[in-house]
Amino acid sequence: MSFLKHHLDSFIANFPREKHLVHDPVQFVHRYDDARDREVAGLLASAFAYGNVKSVLSTVEKVLGYLGPSPSRTIASFSPRSDVRKLRGFYHRFNTSRDLAVLFWIIRRTLEDYGSIEAALSSGSRPQDSDVGPALDHFCRILLGFGHEQFYPRGELGRRNGVRFFFPNPSEGSACKRLNLYLRWMVRPEDGIDCGVWTAVKPRQLVIPLDTHIARISSYIGLTRMRSPGWAMALDITRHLRRLHPDDPVRYDFALCHLGIAGDCPRKRDLQKCAECPIVAICRL
Repeated sequence: MSFLKHHLDSFIANFPREKHLVHDPVQFVHRYDDARDREVAGLLASAFAYGNVKSVLSTVEKVLGYLGPSPSRTIASFSPRSDVRKLRGFYHRFNTSRDLAVLFWIIRRTLEDYGSIEAALSSGSRPQDSDVGPALDHFCRILLGFGHEQFYPRGELGRRNGVRFFFPNPSEGSACKRLNLYLRWMVRPEDGIDCGVWTAVKPRQLVIPLDTHIARISSYIGLTRMRSPGWAMALDITRHLRRLHPDDPVRYDFALCHLGIAGDCPRKRDLQKCAECPIVAICRL
């Protein structure tokens, strides 16, 4: 493990983060100085962090554009009756303007009832929890229970997967990639990438935001032998990373993920790319 740790630590120490930040939705969180604006912008940016990078960045730009210079202040007065018309025409893959309106409403209700998104999530977190799984389950139940009759008078939410897609549950096996990404942004200390907004959840409790890039690269470097991406694989990878860095296991996520996003880690062995790869010494591909 010391060999793996040495090479991964060297990798992230030399990774050109600024070059890749422009291709990551966390850039939008850095636009705001106020902690409430950052947590609102972060939840919205992570919610739509699926699909190709260009589409994700375009969508998040549009979503935050609806909210002006202070997302938390604007969303606190969001009206389902009058403001939903402003969102007409919004679309991101299978999410519609009505899904976005519900998401705005959910965030408004969260701020009203808990004071902050952090307080809502941490209400289900205990210091002895080894990871954020129980807190995420609790968090998703809370948010999906907020006043959707404003939008679905016939109780349609149960059939509206577009809204439920924002808040998957670890207990149902989901990897919860976008929520874990959001938590990484909020919880890890500010380092030019992550924002250090929250204190109630500890970095040691974070779980790797598992996507296809992390799953693939983790298998290459021996962080997991699992084949099916899901919560179990996310925990398995995180457990291995915790052995390398107990207090901050997901510190490697940004660099490893963008190694895949940039196409620098090929799906099949490529003599030229593999020879130039900064973690070739620990790769088993």
